[in-house]
Amino acid sequence: MRIRSFIAIDVEDAGIVSKISEIQETLVASKARLKRVETENLHFTLKFLGEVEEERLELVKSTMNDVLENFNPFSMHLYGVGAFPRISRPNVVWIGVAEGREIFIEMAKELDRALSKLGFKKETKSFEPHLTVARVKGHSGDLPDILKKISDVDVGVIEVREVRLKKSTLTPSGPIYNTLYKVVLK
Repeated sequence: MRIRSFIAIDVEDAGIVSKISEIQETLVASKARLKRVETENLHFTLKFLGEVEEERLELVKSTMNDVLENFNPFSMHLYGVGAFPRISRPNVVWIGVAEGREIFIEMAKELDRALSKLGFKKETKSFEPHLTVARVKGHSGDLPDILKKISDVDVGVIEVREVRLKKSTLTPSGPIYNTLYKVVLK
């Protein structure tokens, strides 16, 4: 059996989640057709693995252990709202990272390097940590103007203490994520 999976840092701090919900409400108030990311699904992806054979996930778990033993818990300052491909033509709305981004990028690179030895596709484009909060499904309305107004919002700081291997089940109402494995940073 193949399992759609990825490695991520979940955002669970109640205060931060509440602030993100407020930002999402602001986005929904625009005339854009968009879908919010459910608060229980908020996460920073370190590595998307795709459809993986169940038995191969054991190798992923041991690779996670090997790579992540070199990382201590750290803080990530969630700051700024932006969009891919750009604010004037938003498809994905995200929150960025100020402090803590270098550690996150290093962690993602180390995981990518180690997992590529197991046959996982190596990342080719430069990596920028971001928390997806909404996806635009068609007309963007006045969303670009709203994004410009909130582009420098300070969301707050999360403490990163664990990294999780997640299963993604796609459903008509949106994805459902389950934690398959976690590594606690020492």
